[in-house]
Amino acid sequence: MNYHTSYRLIIFLGLLTGATACDKLFPEKPETASFGSAQNRGVLDNPDITEASGLAVSRYSPNLIWTHNDSGNPNEIYLLDDTNATWKATLVLEGAVNNDWEDMAASIRDGVPTLYVGDTGDNLNQYATHIIYRFAEPDATKLSGKSSVASSAIDRITYRYPDGQWDSEGFFVDHETQDIYIISKVSSATKLYRLPYPQSTQSVITAEVVEDLAQTTITAADLSPNGQELLIKDYLTVFYWKRNSGESIAR
Repeated sequence: MNYHTSYRLIIFLGLLTGATACDKLFPEKPETASFGSAQNRGVLDNPDITEASGLAVSRYSPNLIWTHNDSGNPNEIYLLDDTNATWKATLVLEGAVNNDWEDMAASIRDGVPTLYVGDTGDNLNQYATHIIYRFAEPDATKLSGKSSVASSAIDRITYRYPDGQWDSEGFFVDHETQDIYIISKVSSATKLYRLPYPQSTQSVITAEVVEDLAQTTITAADLSPNGQELLIKDYLTVFYWKRNSGESIAR
C-alpha cells in the first residue's frame, strides 16, 4: 500500500445503520451508512511489523487479526489481539516470496478455516502474473511465538489479467462460492476480476472481467464473514454495499 504504519492499531466498530438494499451489488453510487467511532486499541508491540498492509480477522476468534508487511519484507504473517494491540504469533510461509503482498482474506473452504495472502501489487505494471497463497489457518487461539506453514501445505494460485498488467491492493473471497474477486488499482477504468472456484494450482489462470467500477485507486476490500456486507476503500473514502440473500457478486 506504500504507507508505513504508525504502529498503532485502530479498529472501526459499530453496526451499519440507515442502509437500504441495492438492486445490484456494484451500483455507481454505493449506499450511505453510519459507522461507530474508531477505537484506539493501543500501540503495536512487535517491531517486525514495519509496513502493515493487509488485514484478515481469524475464523477462530473475532478478536484475533492477521496482518503482513508490504513488498520486500519477510514471508511472514503476524497474529494480533485487537483487544490490546498485542502481538501473539508469527507464521512463516515456507517457500512463499513477498514480492509485493498487498491484502489478505479469511474464509471457510470445505469446512476448514482458510487464509489467503495476495502477492497482487504491481506499481509499475510490469509483472505478467501474480500469486495468491492459500492455506489452512492454524487454530489462532492456540498460537504463540514463531512457527511455520510448510511449503507443501500452501496452494499457489497463479493468475494473469486478460487485458494488461495491473496493480491491485484489494481482493476478497465469496464465502458461498469460494470465487476470488480482485479489484485493479488504477486512476481510471477500475475493473472487478474473478478467479472462479476451483482455482487451478498447477497452471496459470486467466482472470475473468466481471464489470467496470466507478470507484478508482482502490486500496483495500473485504467481505463480511456472513457474506452480506462488502467494503472497499480508496485513499479517502470507504464504500459500502449490502448484499441481498441469494445475490451473487457478479451481475
